[in-house]
Amino acid sequence: MRLLMLGFNHRTAPLELREALAFDSDSAAAAIAELRSEHPACECVLLSTCNRTELYLARPIHDPPTIEQLRGFVAGRTGVAIETVESASIHREQEQAAAHLFRVSAGLDSMVLGEPQVLGQVKRAYESANDQGAVGPVLHRLFQGAITAGKQARNQTGIDQGRTSVSSVAVAFARNIFDHFGDKIVLAIGAGEMIKAALAPLLREDPKSLLLVNRTHQRAIDLANALGLTGEGHGARPWDDLDTLLIEADIIVSCTAASEPIITAGRFKPLLKKRRGRPLFMLDLAVPRDLDPAIGALRNVYLYNLDDLQRAVKATEDDRRELVEQCEDLLSTHVARCMGEIRHRDVGRLIKQLRQRLHAMAEEEQGRTARKLAALNGESTEENVQSLIEQHNHRLVNKILHLPLSQLDRSDPDATLGFYAAALRRLFDLQDQADMAADESDPGS
Repeated sequence: MRLLMLGFNHRTAPLELREALAFDSDSAAAAIAELRSEHPACECVLLSTCNRTELYLARPIHDPPTIEQLRGFVAGRTGVAIETVESASIHREQEQAAAHLFRVSAGLDSMVLGEPQVLGQVKRAYESANDQGAVGPVLHRLFQGAITAGKQARNQTGIDQGRTSVSSVAVAFARNIFDHFGDKIVLAIGAGEMIKAALAPLLREDPKSLLLVNRTHQRAIDLANALGLTGEGHGARPWDDLDTLLIEADIIVSCTAASEPIITAGRFKPLLKKRRGRPLFMLDLAVPRDLDPAIGALRNVYLYNLDDLQRAVKATEDDRRELVEQCEDLLSTHVARCMGEIRHRDVGRLIKQLRQRLHAMAEEEQGRTARKLAALNGESTEENVQSLIEQHNHRLVNKILHLPLSQLDRSDPDATLGFYAAALRRLFDLQDQADMAADESDPGS
């Protein structure tokens, strides 16, 4: 099986393009189903987060899809022009594909070095594809290895400790607008892991009130309880209260799975008069974005998205290069072990297929020879039997050698004849021409 990865991330694609290339859980499941319908022998996992969309495949070595076909598939599913997909995509194969996934799981390829959420996202993508029956033995080994290695890298190196998070940078940005938070109302829209992580540094600033809204109200209640938001002025509010909360809030953090903005400029602009000119800090962590970018142009509104925060985060990470090197060393060992196991399995399957094919040839020739022996009708002299056995052996050997020798006899100028010849010498312990010439010229031979 050959391992392939086609991806787009915060380094190769701006936020607007990442939005267009993002898959929610339903569209990811539909994409996997379509891909496997076209290529049934293919294993597939689709990872889509705020900062990346990556497709991991394992397929028979000479079978489709190719990378070009995968780019076309993504373009067709997302509506993004194929030229844009080609220019923004990265692709990796074999060890490089495995190494990329292992780095992603360890948080080395994240916008925030050591980001903790991505490991859970990798695990959920793997489990979701597995539930669809899209994961076979190769991707099972790959993703289980990546998850294990990601955990070990974090535990042994501390790469996820002391990190500069997107949310902590957001708090620093907010301090440019507010000199204190004790009288401020914070509104969180959404109830997922990103919102939970983003609220931690805000809670440490001890705001006057922290409120949560989510389309599924119970999830907002559960998150409020998990964060200990039980005091006066804190807790979950119904989704229908959103407009009122947009008027009351001083700081808004949003990250939902909506496919289009949940707060448009048209919806928000009429609320400005009721805010009476109070400044509003807004942080949009969602991909696709929850907050219409046009809102940022309104008076006294300070809107930031993930790409805005990335630039500030990157500037703080140069002093953590040593930890990155430690992680890289650890991950390279895991990648080598994982790929070794995958190759060992492939060789085992290959040997099994070869044995079955050779046995089938032998049985076919055995039946043919047995029929000829039966047809001798009493004339089965030793000479006749010996002749049939010689014919049997000749036919069997020719059948066995036909496929490999036909590769050496092709007229294709691009054929890798040297590779095949070297493989035959190695596999069957044959001497090359130089060795044979030396033997023939040796008087003592």
